[in-house]
Amino acid sequence: MIKILHTADLHLGKSLHDQSLAGDQAHVLKQLAEILRAQEFHALIIAGDVYDRSIPSPEAVGLFSAFLADIKKLASAPELLVIPGNHDSAVRLGYGKELFKGLGIHFVCDTEEAFRPAVTLRGSDGDSCACFLLPFLGAGSLKNDEGEVLRSQAELAAEAAKRLDAAQKECRVQGASYAILAAHLFAGGGRESDSERIFLGGAEQVDMGMFSGFDYAALGHLHRFQKAGAKDGKAFAWYSGSPLAYSFDEAGGEKCFVSLTLEGGEVKADSIPVQPLRNMRRLEGNFRRFMTEPVQDEELKAAKNDYLEITLTGNELTENALSILKMRFPYLLSVHQEAALSSLQSGKDKTLHEERTGRRDITADFKDFLAELYGEAEEDKVKLFNETYSEAAGEVQHEAC
Repeated sequence: MIKILHTADLHLGKSLHDQSLAGDQAHVLKQLAEILRAQEFHALIIAGDVYDRSIPSPEAVGLFSAFLADIKKLASAPELLVIPGNHDSAVRLGYGKELFKGLGIHFVCDTEEAFRPAVTLRGSDGDSCACFLLPFLGAGSLKNDEGEVLRSQAELAAEAAKRLDAAQKECRVQGASYAILAAHLFAGGGRESDSERIFLGGAEQVDMGMFSGFDYAALGHLHRFQKAGAKDGKAFAWYSGSPLAYSFDEAGGEKCFVSLTLEGGEVKADSIPVQPLRNMRRLEGNFRRFMTEPVQDEELKAAKNDYLEITLTGNELTENALSILKMRFPYLLSVHQEAALSSLQSGKDKTLHEERTGRRDITADFKDFLAELYGEAEEDKVKLFNETYSEAAGEVQHEAC
């Protein structure tokens, strides 16, 4: 039996709405180390986007460095298999890779190195697994048989898949029981979220059927936990997703690591839930709701220390809403007031129309007046007003004649 843990898209150094997530990321890395300490895994795969920027901050580098040190202190330290994603600098991530390799930490950052196993894992039952690591395929990173430089993700993936298929078949001839692949790409049909740097155009999406010769494909890039390819009716390619939510459209979604068990010719994938330091929530309501003590509002009580995006309902625009509400909800990151802004814009459009035409809708003005005084415009009052106005207008016209 061989066990492998799969994660991706750590995005160390990322901030959200100017809020540093360093503490949240340190919390997740600690959980990852604890899982590796509690269970015996042969390898840990990090499938790209270790960092959020190609030039990571010193704090982000320190986080990853401390994590590597913690892992290598374990009594049964797993092999670490790491590839760069589209956010990483392959050169910077691969610095010192020759030295790290001797410590069981394998960085494959050069595409040409992807077509031979980075490591072969061996189980106690005699099974072996050839692990191939395919870094993010930047434009021009591969040439085809005719020597033409390839640019699109689809072309690059097709060339890589052809070479990888031949390599994994050779490993099986030499006795490998399994062959798995780690890659950072956009699988066709995958569900993206707002926090990803999405490639544009259908030509940038990759058909995972090209990699179906592998027993498992550990993918990075898309931040939602999801399957990305199937063969014989069974999923063989999975995105572990990012271990933290990095945009509010991921709020409430499942965040996990993927645990693989290779045994008896089968591959079993199970999710291990991640417990974030703070949840991410979207809340909605009028301004009064969020300024009232949440004695009976269980949702607000639970959200007190979460990262929040609040949408204020109602047509009245609240100035400095973020600053005011942040005093009550310290991790509030964003406030939306679309309804109020739409109402404000509607009022501006109405005023502009009146200025251009020189005409006013006096009935509408009276309804607004009633709504301002009483909260609603009662029909009997509007009817009486229209009758009185018509009579007055008729008298004025009669006198003018």
